[in-house]
Amino acid sequence: MAVHLPPEALNEWLEAATKELGLDATGVDIATVLDVAKHVAHEVARPAAPLSTFLLGVALGSSKGDLSGLAQQLVSRAHQWSDEHPEDDA
Repeated sequence: MAVHLPPEALNEWLEAATKELGLDATGVDIATVLDVAKHVAHEVARPAAPLSTFLLGVALGSSKGDLSGLAQQLVSRAHQWSDEHPEDDA
């Protein structure tokens, strides 16, 4: 059974997951990734959060920008989405 971890406990999972995938965890800002997920989940839809964080990783890996800038783009887009789709708030 999965146990819900507080954000600060995710460091251990980050280390295990990056090791499994052969990645370097340096530069992974868990708080930024969780912030993007939070905004997308609340302003677009909950299932859009993991999709958006995956796309954030793809964009970062494709050298489309830095984590902070790309994260801000997605958060801004989530705010726009909410404004453009007010019927989804009902």
